[in-house]
Amino acid sequence: MGIFKTLFDLRLKAHNRPLEDYLTEIISFVLSSDLEILNDFLIQFGIVENQIETYNITTQLVLKRINNHTSDSRPDMAIFLENKAIFFENKINSKEGFKQLKRYAEHLDQITDEKKTLVYLTKHYDLKNPEKIFTDCKSDIELIQIRWHKIYGFFTKYKSDPIVFELLLFMKQINLSMNNQFNPSDIITLTNFTNVREMMDETMFGAVSKKFKQINKGISQKSASMTQLRDHDRYIYYRSHKEKMWCGLGYWMNSRNEKDYPDVGIVIEVAPQSSLRKEIISTFQLIVSENKSWKGYSLSNPKAWAGIRYGISLQSFLSEDSQTEKIKEFFIKGLEEMEEIFEKNEKLPTNK
Repeated sequence: MGIFKTLFDLRLKAHNRPLEDYLTEIISFVLSSDLEILNDFLIQFGIVENQIETYNITTQLVLKRINNHTSDSRPDMAIFLENKAIFFENKINSKEGFKQLKRYAEHLDQITDEKKTLVYLTKHYDLKNPEKIFTDCKSDIELIQIRWHKIYGFFTKYKSDPIVFELLLFMKQINLSMNNQFNPSDIITLTNFTNVREMMDETMFGAVSKKFKQINKGISQKSASMTQLRDHDRYIYYRSHKEKMWCGLGYWMNSRNEKDYPDVGIVIEVAPQSSLRKEIISTFQLIVSENKSWKGYSLSNPKAWAGIRYGISLQSFLSEDSQTEKIKEFFIKGLEEMEEIFEKNEKLPTNK
């Protein structure tokens, strides 16, 4: 079909993880277009031992559910060789779905090929236990885990190819290159990290977290803030409500754009799968029209997480003598407005 038409079609039917799909399509195009690169890729990452000549690469392969599976399966990429089947699951900012790798393994188990491999490609360290994944499989299946920065490093050998050059640029822009050299700014960041975290905690906890907990009838554990930083580039605490709605408070780092300062704020957000999404979105739109402090985002996109946000750039506080006190005041004001929003809009599925 051609890579540009494939990506155009993908954009039209984008769902809740377009970034992984977009990157998968580009990589599969590069691999399927050059047998030399494909062989080098398969051998370097230990997927095959010897060079291959016959292959078929497909993306978004739909596998109808089997046994006690609760849904169909869809590996991001599948490579079929003469006597080997290889499934890829690619993750960037998301985690493994419910028993996702186990389901893929059980589909591989039913394939008659002599050799089978399951590749799990992630941005972050996410060690898996093969015994749990292959517990119901009768045939031998190999699990290979690869990090995205290793893929980036591999493709640098072929950067003279125009498509590969653009692929590398794209991967760098979305923070998948992971430069393995510390630079002076990294050292400064590392040295000051503990102090910066303490300052963020000073503004978020105490009276602020007490107010958040009172309004939302609960709050996540303090350790969850570090998990949020690792997985979502934000240092926040949160509370889940009914019908897949949640609220969060803290710092959004914007680390993908070095020119942007972090944002300080509060969000009320709803998932695409919420059974009350239409009603909640209508309420969000009403809130935004009545309260200029809150801004909406993705309210017209039915496939995206959507919400309203009370926030401001951290840069706005840099001229203050007592920055932490001013940020706490900002949070308290936002929480007071959140409380008023919940009281006035009874259709929001809060934890009352």
